[in-house]
Amino acid sequence: MKIINSYFILFFLLFNFTVSGQFKFKQGNEVLIENIDVLKDKRIAVLTNQTGILPDGSHIIDILVSKGINIVKIFSPEHGIRGDENYASIDKSGIPVVSLYGGKDKPSNKDLNDIDILIYDIQDVGSRFYTYTSTLKYAIEAAIGNNKKMIICDRPIIINPEYVDGFILEPGFESFVGSITAPVCYGMTCGELAGFIARNYTDGQNFIEVSKMQGYSRLVDYDSLNLLWIKPSPNMFTSKTAVCYPMTCFLEGTNVSEGRGTPKPFEYFGAPWVDASKLAEELNSYNFKGVVFEPVSFTPNEKISAYAPKFFNQQCNGVYINVTDKKIFEPVKCSVAMLAALRKLFPEFKFNKDNYIDKLAGTDKMRLMINSGADYNSVINLWQNDLDNFKKSRSAYLLYN
Repeated sequence: MKIINSYFILFFLLFNFTVSGQFKFKQGNEVLIENIDVLKDKRIAVLTNQTGILPDGSHIIDILVSKGINIVKIFSPEHGIRGDENYASIDKSGIPVVSLYGGKDKPSNKDLNDIDILIYDIQDVGSRFYTYTSTLKYAIEAAIGNNKKMIICDRPIIINPEYVDGFILEPGFESFVGSITAPVCYGMTCGELAGFIARNYTDGQNFIEVSKMQGYSRLVDYDSLNLLWIKPSPNMFTSKTAVCYPMTCFLEGTNVSEGRGTPKPFEYFGAPWVDASKLAEELNSYNFKGVVFEPVSFTPNEKISAYAPKFFNQQCNGVYINVTDKKIFEPVKCSVAMLAALRKLFPEFKFNKDNYIDKLAGTDKMRLMINSGADYNSVINLWQNDLDNFKKSRSAYLLYN
């Protein structure tokens, strides 16, 4: 019996270790399911969407139900529980759904009265203005405010895990696309971000528990994990989209297309009045590392969501963001160069009248400086001191080396 046990232990260790000497990678939801007894005899709510899957493609809702867990309700973020803009009150599993988008951003006290544990399992993209970060914040506040335990199933960062950059959100510029006092790119997993939120916005962080990933390191590139890609939102086509998103999402506050309605949203950007070669040449003159800006023409001709993209069925000229090394690519800095170049080269360029760009940036300083003709270095230098302070405080919340 001892020999059999020894062979079993040896097999287990070999199976669960990779050639690099690390434990086999497991997402936070896998680890939670392996420890499912903590959910037995509890009333459970799950905040998730189409990305709440295990590596084999099975959804966390279906797995928990199959294991006899009592899921009382599902909370869904922007784009719905299945990512198809369907905000029905009953999921196909038959479980009631409470939407946290539109008229309601946060679970109410009534929503949480009949549950014991709230589970969060959503893949984000590491950008402050991606609305799932606000949904996470509001859910944590609601859970702690109602003395409910919340478990965050941690997931890997798609962009460079060490990349931290951009303006810190300033008071007065809070919105659903910016509710956390952090830079545009904060360099934390959703589990790490949850710790940051619980400590800085509540006084009950003991109610928050992170189901940590196994075998994860900040040195691990997301694409090397070979995880099944499920679009976190309708226009987040690939992991490459997510890498460019912190740069080109700012164009949502302008009259320039961010590439929606094309095969490469957020990787393409431009407008009918842009000179593609001139814009690419200007951006390449900054000599940014890890990226080449290539002239391109594209026509936004597909409606991915309920509304048509900018310049629908019109040919646009602009740039393709060819990221050659995402470990050294700095998308937020590139966004400043992009906006400055557009204003310098094309008199047609405008920020939207509602100043939506300020909500994305978390400040009005970027818009005002670019409109005044300030150069690139003047803008990025403005956030540096605050960013250095954030980096120092961020280290206290990191769960992985």
